[in-house]
Amino acid sequence: AADTDVLEKPAIVVKISNNFSVPDNWHGLDRADLVIEERIEDNATRFAAVFHSDLPDRVGPIRSGRTSDLDLLTNLGTPILVYSGANPSVSGQLQALARDGLVRLVVDRDTNVDLRRDPNYPRPDNLFSNLVEIDRDYGADAGVAQPLFEFRDAADGPAPGGTATAGVSVTGQNRVHFVWDESRGFVRVQDGEIHATDEGAAFVFDNIVVLEVVYTRSTIDPDSVDARTVDRGPVTILSGGEQRTGTWVRESRDDQYRFLDADGQPMLLDPGQTWMTLVPAGSYELGVPDEISALVLEGEG
Repeated sequence: AADTDVLEKPAIVVKISNNFSVPDNWHGLDRADLVIEERIEDNATRFAAVFHSDLPDRVGPIRSGRTSDLDLLTNLGTPILVYSGANPSVSGQLQALARDGLVRLVVDRDTNVDLRRDPNYPRPDNLFSNLVEIDRDYGADAGVAQPLFEFRDAADGPAPGGTATAGVSVTGQNRVHFVWDESRGFVRVQDGEIHATDEGAAFVFDNIVVLEVVYTRSTIDPDSVDARTVDRGPVTILSGGEQRTGTWVRESRDDQYRFLDADGQPMLLDPGQTWMTLVPAGSYELGVPDEISALVLEGEG
């Protein structure tokens, strides 16, 4: 965003459920600048949605913080983290980050008036927040948002080194596809349905970053896993109907993610909304089935 007032605002990170116990109850996720999809227990996923340039007045359903969030948060420039709570060990680690001035916490267990449960949905997927209010009440105690990636100038034309793509498929507890639609961007399909908000807004993003990471068993929650995001590994970037493959590098939790091609040259993202999925090796493949492409391209979504 070019507006100076927006550029000086903090990033707001909201932990959002991907449960299907209450179908179609997502709000605001389509308006995030960045969504990071991380694995939790049983190969299920959860979203860390980063809002900066556009603050919806209703976002959720909000769920718990996880250990993987610790390394994901600290290079955003003291962001605000909105979450429903965490187990005692994770809570202690998040509180330590807050004491060090690395994050501002907004948690349901504070009986916070900016987090509200909607009785139209059953617990636990019924906690929502107004990010305009969050920014108003907590923005002064947070820092100016810092970008996680380097973006190229749109005036430079198409990114070099790309090949045409129909999208990418990812297998976990859910079967997920990102399908290229020239008129919109990459459309997210989950378990054979267009993934959308309660208002019917499909999840459509300009960049899809498939970051291959190592997951390890959590030392403080044996039922869950932690993503190793200070490391390096394979990456596939999809933007503008093309894909590029290379290596991602992040040497410390304070660093941006760097994406390098086979010659070691930077691969920059297109300006726009980005969805980054943290995937274990062997859980994804380039391309999408014909029936999934038809679901998106023939207007069924």
